[in-house]
Amino acid sequence: MRSVIILLLFFFWQCKALPFNNPSDFRSKDFWEMQILRCFLEDKECIEIPQDNQGIKEWTRLLGQTGGTQTYSQSTITERNGYIYSVGTTGASLLGQTKISSSTDLFIAKYDRAGNVVWLKQMGSLGAATTYAELVHIDVFGDLYIIGSSGGPFNELPAIGAGSLLIKLNPSGAVLWTRIFPTGSETLGSGITTDPEGNVYITGNTEEQVINGETATGGRNTFLFKYNRNGDYVWTRLVDNGGPSSNGLQVQYDSYSRQILLVGQIYGAGTFFGNGLPGGLTDSYLIAFNTSGASQWVRLLGVPGGAASTNISALSVDKKGSVYVTGETNGNLDGQTKEGTTVQVLVKYSITGDKLWTRLLGGGGTSMTSGSQVFADNAFHIYTTGYTTGNLNGVSRIGVQDTYLSKYDGDGNLIWTRNSGSSGSTLYGRGISADRYGTLYFSGFTDGNIDNQIKQGTTDAFLMKYK
Repeated sequence: MRSVIILLLFFFWQCKALPFNNPSDFRSKDFWEMQILRCFLEDKECIEIPQDNQGIKEWTRLLGQTGGTQTYSQSTITERNGYIYSVGTTGASLLGQTKISSSTDLFIAKYDRAGNVVWLKQMGSLGAATTYAELVHIDVFGDLYIIGSSGGPFNELPAIGAGSLLIKLNPSGAVLWTRIFPTGSETLGSGITTDPEGNVYITGNTEEQVINGETATGGRNTFLFKYNRNGDYVWTRLVDNGGPSSNGLQVQYDSYSRQILLVGQIYGAGTFFGNGLPGGLTDSYLIAFNTSGASQWVRLLGVPGGAASTNISALSVDKKGSVYVTGETNGNLDGQTKEGTTVQVLVKYSITGDKLWTRLLGGGGTSMTSGSQVFADNAFHIYTTGYTTGNLNGVSRIGVQDTYLSKYDGDGNLIWTRNSGSSGSTLYGRGISADRYGTLYFSGFTDGNIDNQIKQGTTDAFLMKYK
């Protein structure tokens, strides 16, 4: 039946080769022709199922090794077939893998819907160099990317030293290519996204002030690199800070506006894109770039007065181009009063960068709450994860520090909060993703047992499933 439909489809197009001159522009005929063809070829879902997670935990899985080792999951992503990928850093030899560095390796683990490990790959730098994984991403072709940093030679690049690290793998875990951007001083990769053509954009921060002809004047400077699908370098952008230092943290391609959204933090005296800073100890920024690397608009977020820090660490874009950023602040922000020493901040911006609302979430008293990741589903619900030492939204803390999952509607109303913890334990929530049905998977790490799962090392990575 599928073959008949495809033949009819080509007959409808008069049996001419489809040019697909502009398949990334959702406003074009080429875009919709490509979507229909991909649907029938089972390369994408033909029907969008509204996502509405109810916050019911189905399972928890721990990953670690005995002997006082530490394993941390930093990010998770879910593919269209329901497999889940978790990446992080470990000082162990995980599931029969050989530890490469005498310091830390990165790992990527593939799970099925039941929480079984399908495969795990561990990679590192020879010698005592450290290697970190910060984020995992899947492109429209189903290939995987890991962004992080390595302190020494890595994979097939034995002659290249420290720098931001970009690895491309296929769904079976085979490495397709590796790129390291080495510099004479520290350069750290932290965020990655791809566009519909498979171009790759990565961000992070560097102590360099000149890279590929781009200049910036901070002690640390945000970078944005573009590579094509084959890993060929395209361009570099160094954010011109006008004096202060900045850290690029996460980046996301928005298919609605066809822009690259970048969030990060900024600190020190001076200006940012010609704008005065809000005036906090640390402020944050959101920048929109086009795919050629030209900035479209810049928004700053912070608490005036010089005593508070506002640290945005993550963003997500919904299907209409609205942008959500999360992180933490220890000040009252945008007319919202904090409840706790440090609280989660969640801000919504329009597609053109207009601030629509701000929400703070804290545990009261002297508690510490921090948002580390945000996800917007296809029905305009927003989910955040992080950690807290307080009682959030009427939910009592279980351990020394719990991880949490909170759900909001598109107007910023808090719908529910789910805590995860165990007596005497400290947990950190780091990554969150969803499958096509809205099932949520979020990852992090714990120093204790949880949900009848027994940890192996001093610290184990966790992966949790919510429906």
